Amino acid sequence: MGKILAKQESLTIHDCAVSFKGLRLAQRYQPDVIILDLEILVASSFKLYEQLKVQSTKSKLIVCGKQIDRETILKVYSIAAGYYYEDGDLSKLILAIANTFEGSIYVDPKTSHLLSNNLLLPVDSLGLDSLAPKELVALKHLITGKDYQEIGQTMCISSHTVRNYICGIVKKLGLKNRTQAIVAAVRGGLLAEVQ
Repeated sequence: MGKILAKQESLTIHDCAVSFKGLRLAQRYQPDVIILDLEILVASSFKLYEQLKVQSTKSKLIVCGKQIDRETILKVYSIAAGYYYEDGDLSKLILAIANTFEGSIYVDPKTSHLLSNNLLLPVDSLGLDSLAPKELVALKHLITGKDYQEIGQTMCISSHTVRNYICGIVKKLGLKNRTQAIVAAVRGGLLAEVQ
């Protein structure tokens, strides 16, 4: 993966397979985004995350792996800006990096169904009825795992307009990010409407 990512012009890659070396690199370079293998994270009982947080306070974390068990993925989403399911589609990884770099959360399409009412949200009521019809359509597409560009193509609007819709949804519902919007949508039964 490191060799393929290194071909991206805008990325500087420091690849390592040893967690201690990775911690030193994170402290030295203070990267915008750190990609961490799920197996290493689980092997450390998630303690590696705490160490990374100390070593590189401003770095955002993307976890990658091949697991889709509910408990692990929910734990990953609670600490990381995204989870990339390693299925060979590196365009999704590039999207995850771009979203994370821009301050968004990346929800891999293969894991979006795991986000449910088990996550606590700071809202008393869901308020989905306050959304405009086009915001609701955009949200339905978002919970199926589509990115902004795919949603825009489906709705015949720009990805920038989709981003505005999603930001509006987050604001109207009193949430912090689009991951919470996805959870609110699932709790509100929108996932059943799109399946």
